[in-house]
Amino acid sequence: MVGALTGVNPVPRTESKPHLKVVWFAALLGACGGSSGPPPPAKDFRITASPSSTLATIGSVTGPIQISISGQNGFSDSVNVTLSGIPTGVSSQPVSPFAIVAGQSQDVSLSLPAGLPVADFTLQISGTSGNLSHTAQTAVAVMAISTMDTGSMLELETQTATGLARIGLYKAWGGSITEASLNGTDYVNNDDPGRQVQVSLWDGDADYTTSWGYNPIEAGDHDFNGSPLLASSLTETSIYTKSQPLQWAPENFGGGPAPVLGDAYIEKWISVVPGYSSVFKVHYKVTHFGTDVHTEHGQEAPVVYVNPNVPNFVYYGGMAAWTNDSLTTYQPSGPCCTELHTPENWGAYVDSTNQGIAVYTPSQYPHSQVFNAGSTLQLTPMCPFGWDPGAVLEFDTYILLGSVNQMRAAIYALHAEPTGPSPLPAWGNLDTPVSGDTMTGSATVSGWAWGLSKVTDVSVFVDGTFIDHAMYGLPKPEIKDTYPDAPINIVFVYTLDTTKLSNGNHAVTVKATDANGKVATYPNAHVKISN
Repeated sequence: MVGALTGVNPVPRTESKPHLKVVWFAALLGACGGSSGPPPPAKDFRITASPSSTLATIGSVTGPIQISISGQNGFSDSVNVTLSGIPTGVSSQPVSPFAIVAGQSQDVSLSLPAGLPVADFTLQISGTSGNLSHTAQTAVAVMAISTMDTGSMLELETQTATGLARIGLYKAWGGSITEASLNGTDYVNNDDPGRQVQVSLWDGDADYTTSWGYNPIEAGDHDFNGSPLLASSLTETSIYTKSQPLQWAPENFGGGPAPVLGDAYIEKWISVVPGYSSVFKVHYKVTHFGTDVHTEHGQEAPVVYVNPNVPNFVYYGGMAAWTNDSLTTYQPSGPCCTELHTPENWGAYVDSTNQGIAVYTPSQYPHSQVFNAGSTLQLTPMCPFGWDPGAVLEFDTYILLGSVNQMRAAIYALHAEPTGPSPLPAWGNLDTPVSGDTMTGSATVSGWAWGLSKVTDVSVFVDGTFIDHAMYGLPKPEIKDTYPDAPINIVFVYTLDTTKLSNGNHAVTVKATDANGKVATYPNAHVKISN
């Protein structure tokens, strides 16, 4: 049967035993090391470059490109590294070639001379050791930064192989930002001096309904008088301006149509954020040199007016900020203003392709106002501040151009950089009493205060004289309906003995101090005491 299945003669059973002994003996030799087995894997190395792409500015030195050698299978030798693909005139530090021992890294920087053409290139990195050779590469995008005084405008622009981004300041309107454009598309509206990207000052005690009150504007007034540009200067990569803003409604301050100067200076420094071709940093310094007090109000720091070519407002409005959670698209309406919860401290106006302009103000409160005025749309970050004598407010704002995803990624990178505490004091209000009230006997003074830093003290004043410290930290759960990020225990209460005060008119004022020493002076309650 066996022969029929295999087609060969069957092997006698007695002949199988010697064969089994040979197999057993060979196995025994292998177990005892008598056989070498497969050869061990060859020693080798791996070369990598980080980052895989970078942006290099003409006339400067790149950030470090880290070249690393990792040994494999016991490789521990030195690797000779050679750089190539570098345009004429570009130099490296260290100079190529150089050696890197396995397990170590070497930072390489490239110096791009002035006058280099705006053309991208690829840095080729070759590593050799004996007969071993491997490569890596880093793509280098080249950017030129330039400034220009055209006579009417101060301009800062970046040019790459794929685009041109520009920030423009109109000199006749206090050097306010009247242009933020990408590849020829301008997003900033400048139909009148009240628009642009600019700073304007407000007063919590002023009337803005029947008679427009205190409101110095960086660009100018509603009669189209431009705020004076007191100073300006250009470097190869930045712009500086200093202006004295005009009161928006000069007729209420002894002028009209003649302009009336406000009691402040507005300075700003504009530069390109390293590593980005369409992200601009604007550092503002606002100095109130007046001797009077303008109580806390939401300041336009800055206000942003955009053209109707970007009608869609995009922002993050959830409760998981800085996690790349889904964004919200909102259609602003009028009249002014809708308040939105913006816990990532930015908002963007974009077109149907999600291209446009974003503004990121790291120090703001996590809320912003928006509205649609038809010919323009607006964004104002929530920045409460009051102007005591000599008060100074310094803060940074970033203007970004491009797609929403690109702009958000850049904002996340900026957010990751270390910063100091916000310069803004506690936001709040004196709820009781209100102006026009009559107070008698033991009267309640109460309200709320919420700081980006912990509120450490709330004090009560009458006619500018300190009376006492209020109790602080009582609950106000409903604050979450308006300000989801606010703590609940923000209420202050004080019982004022009005019998110790003279009958007649008085001003009740509350000041809140935070852990950083920032003091907020809330709008006064003008009351009558009658005992």
